[in-house]
Amino acid sequence: MKLCPDCGFEFHLNVVSDRRTGRKYLRSGCCDGPLRACPDPCELLREANITQDEREYLQRLANLDWFSGQVAAVLLQIETKAKVSGEVAV
Repeated sequence: MKLCPDCGFEFHLNVVSDRRTGRKYLRSGCCDGPLRACPDPCELLREANITQDEREYLQRLANLDWFSGQVAAVLLQIETKAKVSGEVAV
């Protein structure tokens, strides 16, 4: 169980869509604190460092109007993996 650093209750993700722009934002589900913009599946599809399974998953999500917190967590994992594997060691 992960605790929220702001309120101390059990942390979970919520995804909120801006009706005007269609952008999705992550908020904490316990205290509704703003976190960051939700990773965009269309942008993640441009990453070269994702597997075919991840690519198919992102293609299914690309046209959805909203995501659950579980889907947002998977998007964050794919985003992190793509960024880490895309970095060059110096």
